[in-house]
Amino acid sequence: MDSISVAIAVSSGEIASGLIAVVERHPLLDLCGVARSPADLARLLGRFRPAVLLISPQMLEELEGCELHGAGGHLPHLTLSFLLVNGGLRWERPDLLRAFRHPFLFCGALNADAQDPDGLYGALKEKVALFRDAVASSRTDLQGSIASDMVCIALVGCKGGAGCTLLSCTLSSALSRAGMRTLLLDLDRERSQLLHLKPAGEGKTLLDLLPLAEEISWDLVRMSVYRHADGFHLLPFGKRPGAGGGVELPETLLRNLGFIFDLVVMDLPGSLLHDFRAPLLASREVLLVCPADTLSVRCARDAASLLRRMGVDQRRLRLIVNRFGPHSSLHPHEISHAVGIEETRVLPEDARSGLDFAELAYLPHRESPLGKAVHALAEAVRGETRAPLGAGEREGPAALTMAPAAGKGGRKKALAPWRR
Repeated sequence: MDSISVAIAVSSGEIASGLIAVVERHPLLDLCGVARSPADLARLLGRFRPAVLLISPQMLEELEGCELHGAGGHLPHLTLSFLLVNGGLRWERPDLLRAFRHPFLFCGALNADAQDPDGLYGALKEKVALFRDAVASSRTDLQGSIASDMVCIALVGCKGGAGCTLLSCTLSSALSRAGMRTLLLDLDRERSQLLHLKPAGEGKTLLDLLPLAEEISWDLVRMSVYRHADGFHLLPFGKRPGAGGGVELPETLLRNLGFIFDLVVMDLPGSLLHDFRAPLLASREVLLVCPADTLSVRCARDAASLLRRMGVDQRRLRLIVNRFGPHSSLHPHEISHAVGIEETRVLPEDARSGLDFAELAYLPHRESPLGKAVHALAEAVRGETRAPLGAGEREGPAALTMAPAAGKGGRKKALAPWRR
């Protein structure tokens, strides 16, 4: 049986938790996201191209006079659409004419308050089969809305002090300067360091937004999430009142952030891998950050083994050899072999940038050694998120030439860019 990708569009004042729950309870219905404004709807449709759209009359009214332009400047003009109605809806001919002006293929109405998972799937499947030729370009084989479509990059420190937080900030800055709408998401529930990267009292934290997971929209993010001077949005984890267990991230929150932002960069300590398994599995790439020393390599090898056991695909794992310099005792290719991750990037030792970040919260300058290296890293990440490379193809920055390692007789070795 084929799965059906579904998008929901309701106004910001409407309660949609019941309908969301119905969709999520059926194994063959994949919820792409919930749009709360015309702008969010355009982005959701243009990016995910769902097979079916469930839209409320209130959202249709908000669409009046709006030009829908999604990702790439176009939208699928034959999205199968169902109107969400209730017993009190009474439409006249002018209302119908306004609704049919929008670029949707209306094929029925659904009572949002009287649906069960099997009944909803049956109704949608019947219309998808009926209009199969019309929606042939729609993606009806979506398997797992978050893992398939959300563009997440997770940076994982192999141990404390690996430089994961500095790199996540610098990478977010470089991606934002490249024109990507970027969110830096702090997942350190024990020590929320990124909380101190913004002025006190400005912007919400992740803990603040958890109760609003189903209401997340671009308007809410723009008004409540702090935007760093370098252009990226910053969402620290926040401070929990008192001690307690872990915090589970709602799938709705990740899914909605996934279509609002072009890319979500997650800063995750290696000690909390088990607590945030779902975000890790949702990530397109997992970057394991490892300084060039023996203790860090041992910790990175354990972390890489744990990631594999948790279900992270080996092809998604990337190794970042951080703070590599002429006095490093291990060569990057030795680190790569020991950790068991072939795709490797080398970032240079840059004490000045590290001190500026630790003492003054300054991000590395673009022309600094670390700034240049992370800019090349951002180009590689952008290449990965656009499309996988075919056999024999190369994309992104040129191969990095590594400095001679101690005891290697001045030998140099080049690492190729990441590849699929």
